Amino acid sequence: MIASFGIALFGVLLGAMAAYIGEHGSAARASRQPAIETPLRDAPFIDMAAEERDKIVQLLLAGAELERLPVPQDGMQPKARPKIIIVFDDMGLDHAAFERALALPGPLTYSFLPYAQGVDGLARKAREQGAEIMLHLPMEPEGGADPGPHALRLDMTGATFIETLEWNLARFDGYVGVNNHMGSKLTADTAAMKTVLAYLKERGIFYLDSVTTGETVMRKANAAVGADAFSRDVFLDAQAGDRAFVRRQLDLVERIARETGYAVAICHPRAETIDVLGPWLATAPSRGFELAPASSLLSIAHDRKMQQIMAMAPGLRG
Repeated sequence: MIASFGIALFGVLLGAMAAYIGEHGSAARASRQPAIETPLRDAPFIDMAAEERDKIVQLLLAGAELERLPVPQDGMQPKARPKIIIVFDDMGLDHAAFERALALPGPLTYSFLPYAQGVDGLARKAREQGAEIMLHLPMEPEGGADPGPHALRLDMTGATFIETLEWNLARFDGYVGVNNHMGSKLTADTAAMKTVLAYLKERGIFYLDSVTTGETVMRKANAAVGADAFSRDVFLDAQAGDRAFVRRQLDLVERIARETGYAVAICHPRAETIDVLGPWLATAPSRGFELAPASSLLSIAHDRKMQQIMAMAPGLRG
């Protein structure tokens, strides 16, 4: 079994490297499209309910009133309490902030930077306390921002790209998924994203697009790969130090969850974020919400697809 897995993984790596080398460059960059113009779907199955959800989320993000929203399809209607998934990014750099975030009521998901000092021990502690963890993969951004050491970059050769990806994924164990740290440049490159998604698919790890750019091509790239891949809905603390902004974003998270059945939010272990989030988390269940880990996106996608399959085959229903 181990030998078979090694052979299969080697084949995927060869294919991914070939795709990266063959597609990388001007042709790949010319294929970029703003995410809002690209139909989002859980590839390779054409998930019409997911596409309708994306439209509703975009309208809510743009400030639309609820009565102006399209009527959700049956596959989007929540069958239970709406789920809210909150992912803490940038874990591991500040150990005191890690302890504060870990003490919050959950379930929550913590995404660790692979280059953080002592990251293996911190990730292990989070797992031992029952938390779900992810890997916060550094990727090349636009402009001069520094994503940190061992970031995936577009000027890498295929072999170096794979070696760097493997280095990051080997820094600690037990993570269920990966999301990008920065990456506004790399996530807009089709060949690079195909390579990342193909590798994660072979490892059985899902990908959560942090959506650090409106030009992300994650969904487009995944149409050719078929990995488990999802996108965040809301950044809670894009305006650092602004507690009022965090509160407004949490209101938006609640609206999205009520309208579509779930919402995915990303935040950072900043003092003001934790101060606002703590009381909100403690009272969210009393307002009818279910706090859920990021891995619940897998079951949400599966249920949605099964509902669509049954809708296309009415004769199979009792």
